[in-house]
Amino acid sequence: MRNYDHILNLAKDLQDAGHRVSVPVDLSERGYSDRTKMKAEFMKNMFESIRSCDSILVVNDIDRGGYSGYIGPNTFLQLGLGFSLGKTLYCLENWDKRLPYNEELEAMNIRQLDIKLPH
Repeated sequence: MRNYDHILNLAKDLQDAGHRVSVPVDLSERGYSDRTKMKAEFMKNMFESIRSCDSILVVNDIDRGGYSGYIGPNTFLQLGLGFSLGKTLYCLENWDKRLPYNEELEAMNIRQLDIKLPH
């Protein structure tokens, strides 16, 4: 969620191009006293959203932690759920092959989005 504004801008670009888009709900402003409960609610909301969609787009065009095309643990979980539900999976950029779960990402047959979005 560090790049939430970037995700919202890309969502708008996709909506403007005629796509129906669902974005993660930012729960950070709801004043949770327990970060673990906040993360649990975030994950449950995302999993419900994934169940109702046709495809998943991973916004991984910002480098992090020394990795290019970074895909973090929460995103990896979301991709796994989407994969198990038969969703089409996309990412904006190729991920760094040094990620510890690279083989699992490769097995999910994630496609790189083949359009350039204005942002």
